[in-house]
Amino acid sequence: MRHPALTLLCLPALASEAPNPPHVAIPRLPQAPSMAWDADLSTWTGALRITEFGLFIPNDKGENPWPTVVHAGWGPDALYLAVEALDPDPSKIHAARHMRDTNQGDFDLVGVDLDPSGTGRSTLRFWVSPLGGQMDSIVTDSAGENLAYNCLWDATGVLTPTGYVVKLRIPYSSLRRTPGEWALRVLRLVPRNRRFGITWPRMSRDIQCDLCQMARISGAPVEKPGSPFLLIPFATFNRTQSLGADPGAPAKSQSRLGLDLRYATTALTFEGTYRPDFATADADVNPLQINSRFKVLYPEQRPFFLEGMELLSIQGAQRQFFSRSIQNPLYGVKASGQSSFASWTLLHAEDSDGGQLLGVLGAVGVEGLPTRDTAAAVKLGTDDKGSGLSFLGTDKALMGGPDRTGGQSGGLYVDQYLGSEFHVAASALSGTSHLPRADGTLTSARGNATSAQVDWTTRNWTAMFLTQATSPDLTLLSGFADLQGYRRQGAGFTWRDNWNRGRLATASITARWRRLTWWNGDPMDRAYGLDAAIETPGRLLFSLSWDTAGRTWAEDRAHSVATRALTLGGSLRRFSAVRLAWSATQARTLDLASGDPARFRSASLSLYGTVSALSYNLTAKQSGLDREDNDLRLIRARQLTASGSWQFPRAFYVKAQAFVVRYDGSEADGVDKFLKAFVGWQPNAFTNAYVGWSGQRRRSPFAVIPSERMVERGIFAKLAYALQF
Repeated sequence: MRHPALTLLCLPALASEAPNPPHVAIPRLPQAPSMAWDADLSTWTGALRITEFGLFIPNDKGENPWPTVVHAGWGPDALYLAVEALDPDPSKIHAARHMRDTNQGDFDLVGVDLDPSGTGRSTLRFWVSPLGGQMDSIVTDSAGENLAYNCLWDATGVLTPTGYVVKLRIPYSSLRRTPGEWALRVLRLVPRNRRFGITWPRMSRDIQCDLCQMARISGAPVEKPGSPFLLIPFATFNRTQSLGADPGAPAKSQSRLGLDLRYATTALTFEGTYRPDFATADADVNPLQINSRFKVLYPEQRPFFLEGMELLSIQGAQRQFFSRSIQNPLYGVKASGQSSFASWTLLHAEDSDGGQLLGVLGAVGVEGLPTRDTAAAVKLGTDDKGSGLSFLGTDKALMGGPDRTGGQSGGLYVDQYLGSEFHVAASALSGTSHLPRADGTLTSARGNATSAQVDWTTRNWTAMFLTQATSPDLTLLSGFADLQGYRRQGAGFTWRDNWNRGRLATASITARWRRLTWWNGDPMDRAYGLDAAIETPGRLLFSLSWDTAGRTWAEDRAHSVATRALTLGGSLRRFSAVRLAWSATQARTLDLASGDPARFRSASLSLYGTVSALSYNLTAKQSGLDREDNDLRLIRARQLTASGSWQFPRAFYVKAQAFVVRYDGSEADGVDKFLKAFVGWQPNAFTNAYVGWSGQRRRSPFAVIPSERMVERGIFAKLAYALQF
């Protein structure tokens, strides 16, 4: 393609086929079919039978070699689906016992996409492995798949001489449902020498909207409320020694009773939590932070902040609402709902440690005071592809401190598909903050951020252009701004293809350009780049990323240097027991602390997989920054992380996590070590019981004789039991 600009001008004339999903009626079953752990489907008589699956991964061309039969029916209390997954070579099926929401072994999977609203704004995805292991997520076209989502549903699975059979029960009370047609899709992933995927209904890679290709199903018994209440009382206990300040500190015991409540109607979901405990979340491992302009974003893992959060967590010019800005809520309430033309979410919480967060942002005299946090969003749908116009507002107010302490923000977001190849996303937001100073007055700031992005995507080609600006005085007390006071433009052009046969499975190459300037117009960075990747049969992947900038400026604008970076990487994912990934980077860069030229080197290696019922992940990373003119070691960072779980029958498990992070050099010095191990029982997403031990060691660079010592250790336990009525 010699003239891509002329091609882009002609794209409206090249629009591909419009989606034409099938419409089917699912019958109502007189009684619930059996969910026993067996392959017997005699009680599924009368269910709709679906057999017409088509290839989609790697490519949607060719015949489907994996016969699959789906039985679907509306039961008295839930949607029931049974899937017979036949295989011409059953010995190659990847199956093992595994913890919920983990797939270290790249298992064979059956997935069900369900949109109870039929609007195409988001869908719930339910994955089942051949032995009945569960994974669930929430999916949007704009943000992709979020596996942190949890839902109450049932699944069983057994291997058979010809493949495997899985059964799913998705209660109506777990869904926000509306009258009219719902959307449904059934997927099957088959990891072999390539990672194959088949779907019903058949999907086309010529149609870039994903959710709009789902089948439309009728007959949903929305008049049946099922069991609308989900009550989860829980108790936690920990006995901890905080030894950072006092090596002889006594152990302190703390116990807590709490409650989670969920109420679901046909179009509304209400959730509440009191004194929540988030100890089930894995410990955050600090990434190796070397010479970065940007803040570190830790993903949300806490259950209360996941359901119905797709509107509040929308990403535009900046992340206007970031749920981790609520650190330790005393209580929280959340309501979300949808209609044929709009969906909305409202969240309100009291954060016991909110004053601590404001103190980090520069407020004085607010430590120990709570904050009251409110966020609300509404999205008006404009088509059946998930497009819409969204409004988002946030408010954070200090309780018990100086009046008016806190901040507000408001944002407008446009997400629109134009035909089947073009996509436009734009946003504009504004934020204000009022923080107390030492003299008793308030310091006030007001800033804004804007962004716009246009994408064109076809089967083999993608082009994009992005422009973004964030003022230097933007303070989002309820959000997350990665870099302020800059303007950014970027563009990219990509070719890619996928093959079901031959010497390659996938291949892609991307040319990109970026330009960053400070708010006043001073240059920050200008660069061109090239990315390429190929994957062979056998699932061996090779990747290359090359980046070169004529000049890159330090933050004080006094120094600049020509920079370049080359990263080589790859992975081998064919074997379920041992899978690996690696990368190595060599770069000439700018030391942001001094403005001097520096050499950057980085390498990483990961081993992960599933052996029998053991899932594991081992990762080693090392990065270094050296001054170019005299080879002075500015900083070297090394990190080792290990995690593993052993899944026993009847939902019992053992899990452990450990990491070591070490920094040394003229710019940093220190060692941090962490270990967490526990044994538990988790029969569903919301019932969990466990007991464990954790400890953290640290080496202080300020000690007369540097030595490592324990800074915190203790035991912890929790019991949570879900009751539905």
